[in-house]
Amino acid sequence: MLSWLADVFSDTSDKARLISVLATGGIAIAVLLLSQHFVTRRTRKELLIRKIEEAYQATLAYEKNAWSLLKDIQSGRRDENGYFNPDHSLIDGVNEEVERLAMLFGLYFPQVRFDKDKYYAGPTLPVMEAVFKDKLMTETEHIVISHSTRDNIKSHAAELRTFCAELMKQYRH
Repeated sequence: MLSWLADVFSDTSDKARLISVLATGGIAIAVLLLSQHFVTRRTRKELLIRKIEEAYQATLAYEKNAWSLLKDIQSGRRDENGYFNPDHSLIDGVNEEVERLAMLFGLYFPQVRFDKDKYYAGPTLPVMEAVFKDKLMTETEHIVISHSTRDNIKSHAAELRTFCAELMKQYRH
C-alpha cells in the first residue's frame, strides 16, 4: 500500500497538489468550525438576553401583584369574624412570579443568588403574617404593619431590578 502511494505521488507536482488539497481542506474545516463557534455564541447570547427580558417582566409583575395584594388587604375586606379576607388569586400571582424568577435564575443565571423564600407573599410580607395567622389587629397595628410591608415590597422589587440590571450589563450586545 505504501509503495502504491509512493508511486502515485512520485512526481513533485503530484506531491504539491496533495499538500495543496490537504491545506485547503484543513482551512475549510477550520473556517467551518470557527463559524459554528461564533454562531453558537451569538445564539446563546440572544437566548440569555430574552431570558433577562422575561426576568425583568416577571419582576414588574411581582411588584404589581404585591402592591395589588397590599391594596386589597388595606381595603379592609374582612370575613364575618373580622379576619382579613384577601383575594387569594393575588397571593397566588405574587408566588407564581417568584417561582418563575427562581426558574429563570436557576436555569439560565445560576450566578445570581436568588433566595425565593425571601420573596413569597407569605411570611416575608409582614401584613400577610396577620392574614395567614388570622390575627385580629387594631387600626394602628394595621397601619404600622402596612408601612413595614410597603418597605419590604420596595426593597424586594429594587433587589430584583438590580439582579436584572447586572445581568443586562453582563450580557448586553
